Amino acid sequence: MDTEISPLELALQKRLSKLKPKTQTPGFLRSVVERQSLRIESALGMGYSYDEVAEIFSEQGFKCKGSTLKKYHLQAKKLLDDKNSSPIPELPEKKEASQSTQKKS
Repeated sequence: MDTEISPLELALQKRLSKLKPKTQTPGFLRSVVERQSLRIESALGMGYSYDEVAEIFSEQGFKCKGSTLKKYHLQAKKLLDDKNSSPIPELPEKKEASQSTQKKS
């Protein structure tokens, strides 16, 4: 029975043992895209494509593809639009407060 490990297998074992997680935390890239949403929008307005902006992200250490950047950016834009279009909550009417003070007297 051959129990000797080949040099290729040793190299593979060594390489696999040194692997680091691909992302820092789940949702990390998504949160970066949300925070940079306005700047991404500006770059797109200047004629850059999602692939070109994603390349800039990758150069800075945020590995992503243009399609992923587009997906996250559109989701962030929708969240921002939803926040801006949501109605302002109304304050309770003063009549309720005055009625409760009348009951106490």
